[in-house]
Amino acid sequence: MGDTVTILLRLFAAFVAGGVIGWQRERAEKPAGLRTHILVCLGSALMTLVSVFFFGRIGSDPARITAQIVSGIGFLGAGTIFRYGSTITGLTTAASLWATCGVGIAMGVGMFTLGFAGVGFILLVLWLLEYFEGHFLKTKGGLSIELILRDEPGALGKVGTILGELGVNIAAARVQREREGRVLCLLFTHAPRGADVVEIASALRGLSVVENLEIR
Repeated sequence: MGDTVTILLRLFAAFVAGGVIGWQRERAEKPAGLRTHILVCLGSALMTLVSVFFFGRIGSDPARITAQIVSGIGFLGAGTIFRYGSTITGLTTAASLWATCGVGIAMGVGMFTLGFAGVGFILLVLWLLEYFEGHFLKTKGGLSIELILRDEPGALGKVGTILGELGVNIAAARVQREREGRVLCLLFTHAPRGADVVEIASALRGLSVVENLEIR
């Protein structure tokens, strides 16, 4: 009974910790959001618990599974990184998944103070440092914008004009025919750090040539 309570408590701590980090990523409209970070944290904690409460008690090295968790999370993180030409996006999201994995391991072994301290520092990097960069360093960040446009003359030019007015520069573009009368346009852009993604999306949706869009 004691082990059951301990296990459930550690899993719940991992759920909360992953949810807090994922909530920040969700609000930032990143590819890996709330559910992904919760699952990464829970999965890491669950596998750590198995290694501690089962393999550790039968004489096997419990650190072996933990080591595989750390290396295995790299495959998931790599799926969030996208490169086109000189533009690379998703590195911060991949790093947040890797860090969340570490939080899950800490929760799995019962190091709650370390785990929640890790959450605090992760949020410090993702939230406060982003604010600092956007308002003081004025650095540029990358946005990937995927649009479904009506196949009309000047459609892409209208999109470019709106983005230019918002201070967003197009670094690269890829256009292909999606279906009759529609084209898929993938834009890789540089936007001011801290740019309002909702404002950008709203301005683009106001164009008659835009039928659907997604910003990452």
